[in-house]
Amino acid sequence: MDLKQLEYILAIEEYGNISRAASSLFISQSALNQQLIHLEKELGMKLFWRDNRKLWPTQAGVIYLENAKEIMKIKKNTYGLLQDLSDSAIGELNLGLTWEHGIDMFTEIFPAFNKRFPRFTIHISERSVAQQHQLILSGHLDLGFVMLQDAEKIDAAYIDLCQEELLLGIPKTHPLAVFAPAPGSPLPYIDLARFKEEPFSLIFSQSTMRAVITPLFREAGFQPNILFETSMNHALHKMVSRGLCCTIMPQSYAAFDDNIAWFRLHGNTKWNWCIVCPKGIKLNAAGSYLVSLAKDYGAKLEQHLLCNLGELR
Repeated sequence: MDLKQLEYILAIEEYGNISRAASSLFISQSALNQQLIHLEKELGMKLFWRDNRKLWPTQAGVIYLENAKEIMKIKKNTYGLLQDLSDSAIGELNLGLTWEHGIDMFTEIFPAFNKRFPRFTIHISERSVAQQHQLILSGHLDLGFVMLQDAEKIDAAYIDLCQEELLLGIPKTHPLAVFAPAPGSPLPYIDLARFKEEPFSLIFSQSTMRAVITPLFREAGFQPNILFETSMNHALHKMVSRGLCCTIMPQSYAAFDDNIAWFRLHGNTKWNWCIVCPKGIKLNAAGSYLVSLAKDYGAKLEQHLLCNLGELR
């Protein structure tokens, strides 16, 4: 099997369209179509069904694609092992990061990584968890940093880093802010149902954080009046600080502010920080070191967050 040919066929499966697949491979549509026709003629069977808009695998195509993916994994593992033999390893890592959380973590651990592997290039893609999952499955990412609950995991390998709680933030001008704790006291719980009439600003609806938040409102017996949605926790913090609304956001972004009171909520308010990578791929030395740095970061962060549950006010 020609490895380049395997790459072409896998791209057709990923995009389900000759034109888009060809664009991703930087070749012409006709060239890619001829590659597919040639391969099907060689095999004596169709690999894809076609209509005017889409291609999807035949039974033979499913078998071919499954084995093509395994061959590409073998190639990747082999190159990784060969890179590890070099004292001055040169290579690349394709890394997925979530907005804010992922970038914050990466900027903390990259200096140590770069010191040890100065000739490794890291290509960063800032994507949602769902997008990172798609890129992991298609082989376009080596590693992804994601935040999610166990039920949202896909058929991939996960490495747990830490667990984080989501907190309720309300303006200090709100009448219930009087129940906020004194400095250094444990953060108290409050019933979310008491905020039924309040406007909320929340993270965007497709995020894994909303998958934690939405059931909390359902259990509290109401649908929130949503004033504003965003992908940035910093923006949520600003909205509450200015007295415009309430919010629910990760503890790591629930910074002390004279204008905000923080509370814990009952129910399943936690999500997990994880590294996700394709199944069956052996990380090279550089990837393994990046994972070890992330695990150290996660352990320190989790300890810090546990301590701060008694310090936020």
